[in-house]
Amino acid sequence: MNRLESFFTKSEKIAWRLVEEDSVLLNLDTGYYYTLNEVGRFLWESLDGKKKLSAIHKEILDHYDVDPDTAKSDVLELIDNLLKEGLVEIHELPEEGLSSPAAP
Repeated sequence: MNRLESFFTKSEKIAWRLVEEDSVLLNLDTGYYYTLNEVGRFLWESLDGKKKLSAIHKEILDHYDVDPDTAKSDVLELIDNLLKEGLVEIHELPEEGLSSPAAP
């Protein structure tokens, strides 16, 4: 499955909170927590199941001064790590009517 042309949602087994410019994610199943920097937070908050990862990549390019190839590589690396840790779910089609877990 082409990850850039896929849709992603946050796992329901995750709690998260904003801490200054970063996001702290807690996997409720494992107790492990993860920290995302500002760009990672931007990506995380965009994972609503309604936009392809390629659209989120474009938004990152529009919002931040970053090389397109570097951004693409970083986006794919982060999404792979989020998938591996069970923090996100991948979908072939957009999710209709989903409500993503909000930050407390």
